[in-house]
Amino acid sequence: MSSNVDILIVDDDKVVQKIVKRSLESEGITVRSALNGEDGLAKAYNSTPDIILLDVEMPGLSGYEVCHQLRENPRTSNVPVVFISSHSSLRERMQGYEAGADDYLVKPFDPEHLMAKIRVLIKYLEQKASLEKQYKLAEKAALTAMAGTSELGVAMDFMTKIFSYNNYETLAQGFFLATGKFGLNCCLLIMDEGESYWFATDGNISPLEKEMIEMAEKEPRIIDFGSRTIVNYPGICLLIRNMPIEDMERYGRTKDILPVFLQGMEAKIHALQTELALMQQSEDLLRSFGRIRTDLYYLAKTLMTNQEDSAKVMHQMIRDLNLDLLRMALDDDQEKYLLNRIESAIEEAAKRIDASPFIANSLSNVFLNLKTVTRKQRLLVETFIARHTAGPAEEVVIEDDNIELF
Repeated sequence: MSSNVDILIVDDDKVVQKIVKRSLESEGITVRSALNGEDGLAKAYNSTPDIILLDVEMPGLSGYEVCHQLRENPRTSNVPVVFISSHSSLRERMQGYEAGADDYLVKPFDPEHLMAKIRVLIKYLEQKASLEKQYKLAEKAALTAMAGTSELGVAMDFMTKIFSYNNYETLAQGFFLATGKFGLNCCLLIMDEGESYWFATDGNISPLEKEMIEMAEKEPRIIDFGSRTIVNYPGICLLIRNMPIEDMERYGRTKDILPVFLQGMEAKIHALQTELALMQQSEDLLRSFGRIRTDLYYLAKTLMTNQEDSAKVMHQMIRDLNLDLLRMALDDDQEKYLLNRIESAIEEAAKRIDASPFIANSLSNVFLNLKTVTRKQRLLVETFIARHTAGPAEEVVIEDDNIELF
């Protein structure tokens, strides 16, 4: 039997007190006594016992009243109470149970019976203490798991929403909204082809913070100093100003969850860079299409003008030949023969040179295809611009967009 057990007996019968003391002290148990309810309450409140043996019938406060007051006091509300009574009916036992008793001992009793009940109560106390310890550990583990689950939920929510962020500013705002749920105050640097984009939870970044972040780019991935932590990822550098070092479990969870955020941001930054590159390429293609259409238009116009000029030159040459033949004094048959030969040759040459319908048809097809491609490309560019700007998409101007050949 443990020598640390402290038992208080409250009974106005000194003989009963003596029997109890002799029986329990022989087992190494500390026994204190009180002769009435008021004295018993005072001693229980002054030094909380492990077990209370309480007589039912006493002068002044009855055992039921004492037990009721013990249960209402936070210091003694959980102390096991054993009623001692000369009555053993079911009604008496039910009254004791209703008052808050844990067991019932009928007078007269022998020491062995008393010790049996005490051993049961001591085992009950030991089990209760063990269960309370296990419960506290389980409760702590459950709270930790709930916190971890909640934090993971915040991270997953950010990863879900990350697809809707269309530029670095909205991405940073979404990140700060998520880390704000962890109570974190952050500075963020995003690097893109030599350009630096700075963001902060409160909008303010001191010169020293910028210097530290820029210098930390070449350092290991995670740098801790006091309540500050710098985390490096390709193209991203994060400074956390207020790591929860006062709570090491939360501190550990925070450091575990940060890579989830930054890996998602890294992937999104690469996607944004790709989209911006494609948008720039599409804009360049649109301008190229415009220049090609303009050049083709003027090429076709030049060809058609040259054909008309060539025809005029040939007809003028025939008129000039008629005059020249008159000066040669040829007879009619010779003159007619030469003119017919020359005119036939000119007409044949004109037919071969005059490709206006073919040129018009070919260039019209080219223009139609270019117009279709340009329209699709413009829609793609407008979609990109709309995703990356808060306002309406800016129109990409194409020279001579409404050119009509014929």
